[in-house]
Amino acid sequence: MKMTLSRKLLAPALLAVAIAPLALSATAAPGKGEGDWAEKRQQWHQAHAERKAEQRQALFERAGIDEATREALDEARSEHRDAMRQLHEQHRERLAEILDDDQRAALEEARREQREERRAEMMEQRRTSMQERLEALVDDWGLSDEEREALRETREAIYSDMAELRGRDFDSRSERRDAMLEMRDRHQAALAEILSDEQLEELRETMMQRGERGYGKDRGKAYRGHGEMRGN
Repeated sequence: MKMTLSRKLLAPALLAVAIAPLALSATAAPGKGEGDWAEKRQQWHQAHAERKAEQRQALFERAGIDEATREALDEARSEHRDAMRQLHEQHRERLAEILDDDQRAALEEARREQREERRAEMMEQRRTSMQERLEALVDDWGLSDEEREALRETREAIYSDMAELRGRDFDSRSERRDAMLEMRDRHQAALAEILSDEQLEELRETMMQRGERGYGKDRGKAYRGHGEMRGN
């Protein structure tokens, strides 16, 4: 007989941590300065621009575009970029003429609130979808009362460990990574004592999915071959 777990028993974010891949531990360590990340962003933009330039040159070569024409195209692209920058600046100046300081501040605050509301709505939709998939999955397993209780205790342990980890100070990024890996391994071992290898694999595949509906008996097949799981 199938038994339904409470909606909070398999908290998606918590189980994602317990079965997440090594990439989860790449979370930034506290104490990183803004300058470090600004430098990384600059490096990324530079690398991206270089890749685009290489792709553009490869495209020209494939199309048989001669060097003189390439230079003319590059000049036209540069002129377009400058024109767009000037247009953007003119638009900002025009807005400054229309809006006073209070209106600009109110408008920016409204934009920020809208972004936060949209982000919260998207996160809630993802959590709800994930929770529905997890509940359907566990219902299909037909767990005993003892197994349900063990899962509940594991969930509480994961929550407690995560809270403790967030409150700790780390001297380095690698130290934080090691602590996260140790916690993940401990949670994986705890889940392995409750669930079979097949159930653990189904759990991992369920956590990988986004927005999947339909919880029939072929669920396992539908979840095969998708991308890496993301941890929230």
